[in-house]
Amino acid sequence: MKETPLPRPRPCIVTALELLGLDDPEMPQGRARQVFSIVQRHLGEPEIARVYESRMFFAASRVLHVAPIKRAGWLLFWQALSIVHLQSDLVPLGVLVRGAIALGDAAAQGDLAIGRGIAEAERLRDEVALVPRVIVDPRLLREAEQNADLRAPQHSVMEELGYIRELLRPDADGLLFVDYLWAFRSEVDEPPLYLDFFKDHRRLVTRKLDSATVLDRSSHAWIWLWSYHNRVFKQLESKERLDDQERSELRIPATSPLVYSFPPSAKAP
Repeated sequence: MKETPLPRPRPCIVTALELLGLDDPEMPQGRARQVFSIVQRHLGEPEIARVYESRMFFAASRVLHVAPIKRAGWLLFWQALSIVHLQSDLVPLGVLVRGAIALGDAAAQGDLAIGRGIAEAERLRDEVALVPRVIVDPRLLREAEQNADLRAPQHSVMEELGYIRELLRPDADGLLFVDYLWAFRSEVDEPPLYLDFFKDHRRLVTRKLDSATVLDRSSHAWIWLWSYHNRVFKQLESKERLDDQERSELRIPATSPLVYSFPPSAKAP
């Protein structure tokens, strides 16, 4: 019997994600199935997969998405925007996403996914992302500068980079990550809907902080999320007219024993 040849890896956008919170005992029965449905809708929709030759693999709490770089193919912008919507839909369910969007050679056929790009995306997810953020490999951004297949045909290089830039935020360690909490603001038609989402995010982060008791790798993730939430809140406060009640409902105070903010009046003489 003739064996089916293995597919040949080619340059791809490879995304490796981990869904944090699927094993939370507080998650109601059936919620995991709902999470899978959301992931499938944003990353594995069959018609989009057919057109762009992309593939998604789901194993327990881990997700792998592979999209070949080709003419009229899947774009980094669309992948980052998909993560914005994915995370925004998962927040009300108590699930956060950690991972990486990387550039690398990969191939997917049937139930098989191979290539160095997959190993690299998974390494970035497991060893570099560290906290509930989806980082973007700088090499993929450099490729987007040079490769016309990674930008919309009507966009110049700078226009495409500008659209991508709107979805990313530089972190303190110099890495760029998908700025879902701020980018989702431009994706909703009515400001109250965004504020409701922001409150959902606040409740989730507050619950995670309240359940943490020691400084360790796990609590570090929630401390980072607290900082990120409040950084975005400052941006929101500068753009919207918020009353005192809304401010208290949106900002996360440093009440957890694991976080601290200096009082504004604490100044050296």
